Amino acid sequence: MKNPLNSTAGCIIFGIILAFAINQGMVFALSTDIPVVAVESNSMAPTFYKGDILILHGIPAEDLKIGDIIVFSPPGGKTPVVHRIVDINPDGSFQTKGDANPGQLSFEKHIEASQIHGKSILIIPYIGWVKIGIMEYIIPNTGWIVLIAIASYIIFIGIPKHIKRPHTTSMK
Repeated sequence: MKNPLNSTAGCIIFGIILAFAINQGMVFALSTDIPVVAVESNSMAPTFYKGDILILHGIPAEDLKIGDIIVFSPPGGKTPVVHRIVDINPDGSFQTKGDANPGQLSFEKHIEASQIHGKSILIIPYIGWVKIGIMEYIIPNTGWIVLIAIASYIIFIGIPKHIKRPHTTSMK
């Protein structure tokens, strides 16, 4: 019997399952709901750059201090933000700012502990470009990519020989 992992589809499915399992293991081991984040801007340069990957560790809010780099979700925002804690408010909420930003954004002046996903503990350069490439270039252009792939197949592979083409008859 043929091993299903020898097929391309089998390898893809195995890879997806393995990635999910590793992510869930990291969620548990690092005590955070988002253990891996791709940096999507240069607001923290030169500490790290767009395309870098951050590994996060969930820690209690009382253990966070000024200077820590945290990942949080702004109110109503889908994309988590990665910035440095610049102040702790009297009510225990946090203020952040990107190292490369000239000032704070309005939502950075009052960040509750419930908005924080974790503290950055490791930076892996460049690997995040895979996610950014998929999210910014491939997904928005999926229709064009499929159309080009089909056209390329027809042009370079051709119409299969076993398909009968209609004969033209001429009337004399």
